Amino acid sequence: MKPIGQIFLKQNFWFAFTLVTANLFAFVATLFAAGTAYVVDPVRDPEIVTLLDYIDSGDHSGEPWEVTLTELEAEQTITWYLERYPQIPFEHPRVEITPHYVAGEGEATLAGLRVHVGGKARITLEDGLPVVDILESSLPVPGPIREVLEAEIQRQLQRADGLPVRFTEVEWDNGQVVVRGIIR
Repeated sequence: MKPIGQIFLKQNFWFAFTLVTANLFAFVATLFAAGTAYVVDPVRDPEIVTLLDYIDSGDHSGEPWEVTLTELEAEQTITWYLERYPQIPFEHPRVEITPHYVAGEGEATLAGLRVHVGGKARITLEDGLPVVDILESSLPVPGPIREVLEAEIQRQLQRADGLPVRFTEVEWDNGQVVVRGIIR
C-alpha cells in the first residue's frame, strides 16, 4: 500500500500538469487568433512633403494650399511619423475615411501591454483649427481616464494654432479627404 502523501503528490502533479497544459493551449490559441498586424510602408505623402518644403523655404505669404490624402496615404504618412517618434506607443495604423467620420485603429502599448485600440471621430474646422468630436473609442480604460485623454487630444490639437498654416476647408469623401488652407 502506498503512503497517503505519495497519492496526494501524484494527484496534485496531474492536476497541475492538466492546468498548465490547458493554459498553454489557451495562450497558443489566443496568439494564433490575434492574426498578423496590418503593416504599411513608412512613406510621407508627396503633397505633404512639397507643402512642408515650401513652408520651410520662407518664400511664402498668404498663398492657398491643398492636400488630398487617400486612406493608404494617411496610413503611410502616420507610420512615417511614428517611426520618427518612438516615444509614441502606437503602431500599425489603419484608417477609414467616410463623409461622416474618420475611423482609426492600431496597436498601442499601455502599461507595458500591447492592446488593439480603435475609434471613430468627426473632424470639423473652427477658426481655422481642427476640432475633434470622438464618436466611439475602444480604448480599454475607465471613463474618467478616457475623458482626461480626450481632453488632452483637444489640447494638443490647439497647438495647431502655432502652425504656419490655417485650414479653410475639409472635404470628406469615401476613402479620401481634401484639405485646403492658407500659408501664413
